[in-house]
Amino acid sequence: MGMCMANAEATPQSSAAPRPQTETAAPRPHIETVAPATRTGDMPSAAPASLPPDSGMNMPMPGAASAASSLMLQINQFMVYSSTSGPRGQSRLTGPGSWMLMYDNALTPRNHFRIDVMASPEQLTVGDRGTPQLLQTENIDAMHAHDTLMALEFRDVVTLGDGDQQHLTFLFAPRGEAAIGPVPFMHRESAAGNPDAPLGHALQDGFHDASTVLGLQYQIARTSIEATAFSGHDLSWPFPLHSPDSYGVRVNQALNDHVGVGASYADALLPDDAGNGEHNQFISAWLTTSHVIDGNTLKSSLIWGRTRAGHGSYFDSFLGEAVYQRGRNAVYGRAEALQIAPEQLAISSSAGARWVQALTIGYERTLFENDGASLRLGGSYTADFVPRDFRPAYGSDPNGAKLYLRLQFMRSGFRF
Repeated sequence: MGMCMANAEATPQSSAAPRPQTETAAPRPHIETVAPATRTGDMPSAAPASLPPDSGMNMPMPGAASAASSLMLQINQFMVYSSTSGPRGQSRLTGPGSWMLMYDNALTPRNHFRIDVMASPEQLTVGDRGTPQLLQTENIDAMHAHDTLMALEFRDVVTLGDGDQQHLTFLFAPRGEAAIGPVPFMHRESAAGNPDAPLGHALQDGFHDASTVLGLQYQIARTSIEATAFSGHDLSWPFPLHSPDSYGVRVNQALNDHVGVGASYADALLPDDAGNGEHNQFISAWLTTSHVIDGNTLKSSLIWGRTRAGHGSYFDSFLGEAVYQRGRNAVYGRAEALQIAPEQLAISSSAGARWVQALTIGYERTLFENDGASLRLGGSYTADFVPRDFRPAYGSDPNGAKLYLRLQFMRSGFRF
């Protein structure tokens, strides 16, 4: 639930206003890069069983089973040692993570109310310097800490017609997710266990932390259509409300129980070079899969994102990622290719945007699991590929490695 800013400054910024950029720079919504939240595959799904978990239709649906209120607590906390190479290399121990509290209340058999709160300890456990990650434009070669309180969302879901095939959802969030892009990476099953944000996060699924979100979603069987209005103003503490000046529309379609596709378009009014409003366009499309193979699971995502600031050039990004879970062992990977302007990485160059690539492979082992809690040990290696113009800043063979512990906890069904 947030937005991510491709910062052209070399100093860390968590919630400051976006910095000026040239016409060639990629659009930069006021967005936060967030450490992965808990595996959605470990959460009870409230969407109809016919929908893939990553279809984007993840809000609870009304039903006649119970009128009781309930709470669900979800914690996904990393302790990561990161080391990156080359002239910009850094080594640091940080603690990215997210905490979620969800309140559910079946007001009637056909009307369901939900409140979601998302928070993080990163202001203390990550700090201004961020978690090292080469080519990350959010905080210049580091993933910055996001705010202590990241989201507060209110949803009311109403069942329409006979049966349980049609639902209408009303959303209000002083701070929350706009209908732009696929399921954000910290909730995607295909990104489970990977402590890194995608380099193309801001071009694909960055609006998970927008201000003053008003939304409407219509779902019929396997199809979901969403529209949200929101504000492109800078986020600040705690919940400033603004007049909506931006919008996003999103469509998700489950082809069957295992494959889903989707697309979105957004126009966001964001600060330009002079500090005035500038319209930015965001286009995304994606395909997600979920399969069980001999009792083991394979989750994958293919994502394309395109964005443009004002009347500048379009910037593209492509991502493919997957995780294969076999018992207590999980292997995951991510491949990215995207365009980055030199000024986004504080590189002095007259060249325009250049393509960069990153390839990550990782492994995670569950050490302990009991009563909703688990402790996992993991590590990953990333090879980065940069154009000749970027080599004076990064060297000819930039790379990064991570070793981490991940505490995961999920407890639901607290009823009162």
